[in-house]
Amino acid sequence: MHQFLTRSINRLVMGSFVFVLLLPLGFIISSLSQHSWDSAQNELKEKHLLIAKNMTLPVSQYFSSYQKNLNTFVNSTNLSTKNINGIKALTDKYVNTLDNFVAISFLSIEDGSSVVSVKDEYKIRSTGSLNSFPYHQTENKYRKYDTVNSISSVLNSSVSNKPVVLMKHHIIGKDLNKIGTIFVELDLAPVREMCNKIQFGEKGHCVIVDQLGQVVAHPSKELEQQIRDISSIGIMDKMKDSMNGLWTFHSPYLDEDVVVGYSTIEKLGWGVMILQPESELVSPFKEVINTVLTWLAVGIIISLLVAYILAQQITKPLNSLVVKSKEIGTRSDNFNLGKIPKNSPIEVSELWNALSALVSRLHKSNREVRKLNYSLSKDIEKATAKLRATNRYLYKMSSNDHLTKIANRRFFEDSVNKIIARKGKENVGIIVIDVDKFKFINDEYGHEAGDLALKHIATIMKESTRSKDIPARLGGDEFVVYINNCTDDIMVKIAENLRKNVQDQPILWEGTSIPLSLSVGTVNCPAMVAKSLDQLLKFADEAMYESKEAGRNHVSSYVFPGNALKSKEVNKKPLPVNKTLDKEAELQKKELEALLDDLPHKPEDLTDEILSVGAEKKKEKPKNIWITAK
Repeated sequence: MHQFLTRSINRLVMGSFVFVLLLPLGFIISSLSQHSWDSAQNELKEKHLLIAKNMTLPVSQYFSSYQKNLNTFVNSTNLSTKNINGIKALTDKYVNTLDNFVAISFLSIEDGSSVVSVKDEYKIRSTGSLNSFPYHQTENKYRKYDTVNSISSVLNSSVSNKPVVLMKHHIIGKDLNKIGTIFVELDLAPVREMCNKIQFGEKGHCVIVDQLGQVVAHPSKELEQQIRDISSIGIMDKMKDSMNGLWTFHSPYLDEDVVVGYSTIEKLGWGVMILQPESELVSPFKEVINTVLTWLAVGIIISLLVAYILAQQITKPLNSLVVKSKEIGTRSDNFNLGKIPKNSPIEVSELWNALSALVSRLHKSNREVRKLNYSLSKDIEKATAKLRATNRYLYKMSSNDHLTKIANRRFFEDSVNKIIARKGKENVGIIVIDVDKFKFINDEYGHEAGDLALKHIATIMKESTRSKDIPARLGGDEFVVYINNCTDDIMVKIAENLRKNVQDQPILWEGTSIPLSLSVGTVNCPAMVAKSLDQLLKFADEAMYESKEAGRNHVSSYVFPGNALKSKEVNKKPLPVNKTLDKEAELQKKELEALLDDLPHKPEDLTDEILSVGAEKKKEKPKNIWITAK
């Protein structure tokens, strides 16, 4: 026991305080008597009855106000003196004056004629025949409401197909004989809204039923729409026997016992019920218990804090060692634990000496580790910077063409394939470009001049396209541009602008101005229609060869089959290819023909096949329709 006390003082002090605090808990809980609980429960039930009584007044006033409005309308307009057309004009206007009117109809007793007026928002339904208002033919059903003003039980509207009540008003002639009846369909939405605003706990709610026991307002929209008859529930008999009261029964809707306060609307014979599960009535009691437990927990926490402080005072030497130990990693290399506090236990003294020796060795190791970490961090920074620079260079090399500094073929194909794969609604436009007579420039001026021409054309491509477009080099003297989401007309304008800028800006090589021209083909279609980039490139390539056949320096657009009748040819006359290039090509042709004349066996079409640009493409001409632009 002595050993336990000397080595577990902190634990013993903390445990004593907890025991002293928890002991009164049983007495506090038992002090909540059953009498107090019953009193609180009765107060909660009386609250349900009070709310049910208060609900009857606004519901009664809702119908009374509309009855008065209908009364005023009949009396102020002298309907008994109007013919059927006059009544129709008045009811058409009146049905839209009040928000909750659905429809108004008039049935003549004298000749059986009738008119129907429907609120504007419901006129989409047919109201041309009496079938829209079947209660005209079943008026006997409402004989028991044979007063000047009366309200029926709930029924489905013949116009809106929503639950409504039928207000009925007789029109009396000068001879005091009934000449007809006005029927008004009144929407029940405001009544349901008033009822649905009343909620208790999680499942407490309001229910309103009509004089036949049919549901008027209920949390279940399905029961409201079906006008469910719940007259078989015993609560309905209770409401018929007395105007107000409290009762407990099993609710089929909640599938548990509920406490209900009910009240009857005397003029209508309707009932208002405020229900709440019995299980929820105990929630205030649970809240009291939870509050007591919460405050008790707060008291325990405070007491534990006090016990902790006292235990620290008792175990001061050990606490001092703990504090010193925590400072080891944050103090300088010369830090030491200092002298052992007075009156320290033997175990604490031995631990103090052992930690002092460990601190010295630890500081020495820390100095060496810091030096190593500093050197390592510098090496990592250098390697990281070099790696980032290499990654940027590799990305640039992998995505750009080394000569023209625009996108290369792989980057272009990857980017456009992703756009097509998304199958979005935007258009995908492709422009394929071939430099006219590029071989002549290389042969005549050298490959350096050819490279300058390609770089010059790439620069113009970037300047002639938009920020979201992607100009790229396919290879050799072939270029391509992805045009982001534009119409066919804009596509042609961009391509034509590019062609014209190249034509208007020749390159200067060793004092010689070398003119350039492009043969351009375009294709444009929605991304969701495009099958693949290869297909679009094929179509644009066919359009480009059409430009070559038209004389080069042209823009041609691929038109999909089926749109042929809608296409228009912008310019049937091809632009003349640069005269200098034509002359050089003609000289080469004559020299080749002279060379072929010396051959012993001369093929008939060898000259044309050698000199014709895109001869193989000419053998398989596209069967589509083209738009050629200057």
